Amino acid sequence: MSSQFNNLIKSKSINTLTPQQILAAGESIFLDVQTSPDLNTINKAIPAFANIHSPTFGTPIPLSGDVSSVDGSETLLAPGNHEVREIIAINGENTGGAPIVFDITLGGMIVSLGNLAGPTATGIAVIPSRLYASKNLPLAVVVTSGTAAELTTSCASILISQ
Repeated sequence: MSSQFNNLIKSKSINTLTPQQILAAGESIFLDVQTSPDLNTINKAIPAFANIHSPTFGTPIPLSGDVSSVDGSETLLAPGNHEVREIIAINGENTGGAPIVFDITLGGMIVSLGNLAGPTATGIAVIPSRLYASKNLPLAVVVTSGTAAELTTSCASILISQ
């Protein structure tokens, strides 16, 4: 016997299913005897969803570390749908002969202000101890002083949700 919840999500794969779709499908289910099949289906669907999208429940996902780099003032890290990446470190390498000052932004908001990369040197950005980027909160570098084209900024991150 198919439940109402199952009928609402049956055309979705676990990989493309979103939390919003689960909430919408479960909205009409109440905690009573008549909805037992729906509750059983939900109890099977939620762990399956979590195992795909957040297999380690917010801790780093093994083998998902990455280093991304950009030149100048650019978006440094823009995770995909359903992805959340924890930022581990950010460096700015200056290949020019004059100092470069750069900010790090998250979703357009400054999270690290006035980082300095000296001439032909690497500057280490000071970032909060827990910094996460997602699709709607991309990580970017903004050169505020110096020649932007002479700065290569790199970010080490690891996936905590997918």
